[in-house]
Amino acid sequence: MSLNFESIVSDIISDSPAGEIKEIYNDLITIAGENAKQTILEAIEQYNIKNALPIDVNGKSVIISEYNRQGTKYFDPKTSTSFSVDHLNRTGLDIESNDVKLTTSQELIYDSLENYIKSNFPGEVAFGLYPIPEEENKIAIIIFGNKYNQGSFWTGDWKSKYVYDIEEKKLTGSIAVQVHYFEDGNVNFEACEKVDLNDVNDVVESLSQVESKFEKDLDSSFTDLNEKQFKVLRRKLPITRSKVSWGKAIGNYRLGKDAAQGK
Repeated sequence: MSLNFESIVSDIISDSPAGEIKEIYNDLITIAGENAKQTILEAIEQYNIKNALPIDVNGKSVIISEYNRQGTKYFDPKTSTSFSVDHLNRTGLDIESNDVKLTTSQELIYDSLENYIKSNFPGEVAFGLYPIPEEENKIAIIIFGNKYNQGSFWTGDWKSKYVYDIEEKKLTGSIAVQVHYFEDGNVNFEACEKVDLNDVNDVVESLSQVESKFEKDLDSSFTDLNEKQFKVLRRKLPITRSKVSWGKAIGNYRLGKDAAQGK
């Protein structure tokens, strides 16, 4: 496969909603043929890692990322296991024991994070806490939540990724939301916010406050969009300055006539 083709496939996959990757894969195979299978699967692997997606490992959702990758395998410090990944089906393979474990203080943060997620996230949610190799004072925290309803033509994801410096009490990261609605159209919504906090003593409480504010800001923006911005796009009265009769009389107007005649 040419570099140009690989770049095109990578761009298509990277812009795809997480809940629709299998459909994208099937479409690309139909278009490009079986010879493109390996190129497409490699792009999906990079997509899964970059977006920190959850993998089903013996019934438990485990997030994979650059923080818990060991060669060709990944590890879960909570269960001290490592595994390979079927990136298309997002399932764990070749599961075995691993010596990476959470420390006592990390376990406390993990438990607090678990309680926060159970209380605040609907739908399917996965999270992970990972020691960062060669940086003993830092941990990575990742939350991935989703609601997929392809039968009703929509999918949605929530992803938050943080790095917490325990010694400097500093929290950095980002929150991102993506929603795709595709019934009789194609509407994609994305929102993202960077996080940079100092003097963070309780990391879970701090990220809880940040995420709550982000959610409230989204609600406010949607309300403004619906009640103000959309109304600005509509003309209250047509250019004739008279109201349109939207009943049977619609055929009296030029647009109605043209539509009725198939023009």
